[in-house]
Amino acid sequence: MDFKGLVNDYIIPNFITPIISLILAAAIVFFLWNIFQVIKNADNEKELEKFKSKAFSGIIAIAVMVSMWGLVNFVTKSAKLDTTPINIPQLSN
Repeated sequence: MDFKGLVNDYIIPNFITPIISLILAAAIVFFLWNIFQVIKNADNEKELEKFKSKAFSGIIAIAVMVSMWGLVNFVTKSAKLDTTPINIPQLSN
């Protein structure tokens, strides 16, 4: 297995993709937790502003992550980039 095969077949699907999914999931949990805190602290103005700011940051983070993912997919599909691995003939041992 060459380096490109190692990266495409092992590292990206087994490490990179799950890490990106976990980061997105953490951003969603962060956002939902702050929304819960906004509702819980509706009577405390100082705490309310703090959690509103954090919730807004969370929604911006989610929007950036999802839009970058969509932009990469859009560019890949619209430019008709071939993302399938190329089978290069190799000498057998």
